[in-house]
Amino acid sequence: MPLTGTSTNYSYQNRTTRDSDEHAEALKDWNQIYDQLSPGSFEGKVVDLRFKGLQIFRETTNRAVSQNGSSWNGCFVVGIPVAMKNTGLFAKQVLTRDSMLTFRSDQEFSLTTPEGFDVVAVAIPEASLLEAMNPESHDQLRHIFPKSPTVMVAEPHLIAELRNCLLSIFDPASFEPTLLRHPQVQRAMSSAIIGHLAEVLNSSSHAPMPTRSFKGRCHVVKDATSYALSNTTEPITVADLCQKLNISRRMLNYCFQEVLETNPVHYLRSLRLNGVRRELRQPLPAGTQIRDIAGKWGFWHLPRFAAEYRALFGELPSDTARNCRH
Repeated sequence: MPLTGTSTNYSYQNRTTRDSDEHAEALKDWNQIYDQLSPGSFEGKVVDLRFKGLQIFRETTNRAVSQNGSSWNGCFVVGIPVAMKNTGLFAKQVLTRDSMLTFRSDQEFSLTTPEGFDVVAVAIPEASLLEAMNPESHDQLRHIFPKSPTVMVAEPHLIAELRNCLLSIFDPASFEPTLLRHPQVQRAMSSAIIGHLAEVLNSSSHAPMPTRSFKGRCHVVKDATSYALSNTTEPITVADLCQKLNISRRMLNYCFQEVLETNPVHYLRSLRLNGVRRELRQPLPAGTQIRDIAGKWGFWHLPRFAAEYRALFGELPSDTARNCRH
């Protein structure tokens, strides 16, 4: 909740989440959709702090998640993984613990995270970052603000210093958020964060580009997903996707396995189950039954649907609908 000090304003929230949609909504002023991909009950946490135009946050998720969305207007975002059980995929680029994800507010991002993902990030007004970095040329400006979401790398010790600087803000033994009622604390913290960020970005470079085959397979996955989600009124089969994309079943499987480490049937079914869950969490129109929503998303075998739903989310569809009514 927003907190107001006697001298200045700031906001702070520490929120535990039990659903991927709830988690997506927890980050203040962001527009996001999260789809849970790996099975089991969802557990997440968002700690979010804003002052002097800066937003510093840390989020953790125990399940693999597909994220899509955008940040608040006028900012530049840098995210640094703290922990991850496997690599992630950011804007068709591999994300590791030793790299950073970067994007501007006018760029929609896509991020697929592994299980056990923990990330700390800062969203900073572009004007504040430009003032700190003072680029001397258009080339340097393009380096700071790439045209599209980008994975960046820098000297490991510089990334570690920035990560530790941001993590210290969320360590109760190191910092108490109510201290931000003092303007002097805000100025000192803002200066430290921007200084570390400018140093890292000035020495960073784009992560090695993926191979041509990996980029091509990312396109196949994106096209397959977009087609399937735009035709939810009738179940899309692997054969349908192969015909639409003009590729073989084997190649389609290779693409999903290399890019997302899963098969197309499982991935697309997970997205459709998330669509059902998203509707069940909203107030249902009078007379609407769970089977109607399941049918809308292409599930016709109701016992199998209920079993698959429970396997992914750890509860039955009726439990989701019941919990969201209370």
